[in-house]
Amino acid sequence: MAESSIYANTDEPPGFPGKRKTLPECSEGIYGNEETIQTLELQKTGPAHSGAKDEQRTSYRVPAVCLGLLCVFLLIGVIALISQNFKDKSTCSSSMDNLTAELHQLQTSYNNLSEEMDLLQKQRLNDMTELRKFLDQQGSVYFGGSFYYISSLEKTWQNSRDDCRSRGADLIVINSEEEQNFVRGFKKNLWIGLSDSETEEVWKWVDGTMLNQSFWNSGEPNNYQNTNEDCVEITHVNSEGRWNDRRCDGSLFWICEKNLVL
Repeated sequence: MAESSIYANTDEPPGFPGKRKTLPECSEGIYGNEETIQTLELQKTGPAHSGAKDEQRTSYRVPAVCLGLLCVFLLIGVIALISQNFKDKSTCSSSMDNLTAELHQLQTSYNNLSEEMDLLQKQRLNDMTELRKFLDQQGSVYFGGSFYYISSLEKTWQNSRDDCRSRGADLIVINSEEEQNFVRGFKKNLWIGLSDSETEEVWKWVDGTMLNQSFWNSGEPNNYQNTNEDCVEITHVNSEGRWNDRRCDGSLFWICEKNLVL
């Protein structure tokens, strides 16, 4: 009795009365469950794994395309910057060349201006020296911005002019009525710097200017008795001191004019 009781207790685990199964039944249940599990796993992992790979490939492909496009845009931008840099360098080089040429021109102009200033300064000093010499001569007077010298001798028109030139002056050029009145105040017959010796009846001053304002005596100029009266004198036969044409080889006093150079 005791032995059968012990085996009876092992066949039926405590706490589970009437639920004891034999070993073969348990084994069959385990293998059946294993096949079910394997089937579920295949159904779960097989198709799902293939779809994940496609999604993963798609998810990698879009960033790769974007990255490729970005690289292309960056390459285009770099090429554009390099091209612009070359253009800027070329423009800068051209600008520098232009500036250099302008600087050379300015330097040349400055040098020329300096030379001209030096020449003008020397000319001014020479003029002032000649003016001092002119003023030191007896008979020099000042009027209206010029100095005048009245001779104490009589010479021909050409010799009178040569004398004025040797003094750094020339025969007087009368440009206004005020100057005319000033000269006639000396009350002498004087050679003035007017003649038509180059072209008949074309009266020209010794400075090359044409006659505009004149103070001829009545009936003058007239080439008296068909003589070549090509030179002009200012007379004192009346208070007006009018002009008269006469032969250039006659001898008269003369008046020189020296413009004041400041």
